[in-house]
Amino acid sequence: VQDLSASHLAYVIYTSGSTGLPKGVQVEHRNVVNLVQWGSLLCPVSQHGALLHKTSISFDASVWEIFWPLCSGMPLVLARPDGQHDPAYLARLIRE
Repeated sequence: VQDLSASHLAYVIYTSGSTGLPKGVQVEHRNVVNLVQWGSLLCPVSQHGALLHKTSISFDASVWEIFWPLCSGMPLVLARPDGQHDPAYLARLIRE
């Protein structure tokens, strides 16, 4: 994208509102890149690996679950909505 810099906003995510009012947190592209690079150092890519995306996109951890495998060339396996609440489903999905 032309004229895009690391300091431009990538997304805004809202806190849970534990203080009474949800607040938007602005996340820059540089933050997403740092997260993806950290993930690559923490968990080196496996030739036969894939990542199971099971976290709601309303939770910040979903950013790592989506972008780390895609930026690393790994397949991303999407769990069905609310699949994280069904251990038998998750076990079956992981085996497959």
